[in-house]
This record gives sequence, C-alpha cells and structure tokens, in this order.
Amino acid sequence: MSTDEYRNASRLSEAGTPARPGGDVVPRAHRLALAEMAVGLPAAAWGARRRSVGWAVVGAVLMAHGALELSYETVFPRD
Repeated sequence: MSTDEYRNASRLSEAGTPARPGGDVVPRAHRLALAEMAVGLPAAAWGARRRSVGWAVVGAVLMAHGALELSYETVFPRD
C-alpha cells in the first residue's frame, strides 16, 4: 500500500466513519470471527454426536472465541 493510500485510509468518509482502502463493509476481523463460529458449530455437533469430548471442546472454543471477537467492538467502540 502506498503512502497516499494510507493517508486516504486515515481520513473520514462522508458518513463520519474511517474510510477503508478496500471499501470493506465488514472488517476482516469480523469475517474471521464469523468463520470461526461457522466452523465451531459443526465441530461441536460432531463431538456431541460421536461423544468425543475433544471435538466438542474444539467446537466450543472456536464458537466462544468468535463470539468474543464479534462483541469486542461493542464493548470497546472505536473513537
């Protein structure tokens, strides 16, 4: 990314929110959190169906981490 792109990214858009270089509506961190939850749910279901504690724990951890990551911006909003 060039210096001009960094400058433009730090400026506010017309809506008063920081402009993103790619124009993303959903930040990458939110997409990753949704992906963690999307993978965690079937893993937990697989663990419950097979009575495998390991898979159930992996699924629960992925879903919990994804939920915490999604709620982070609500708890600590950007300026």
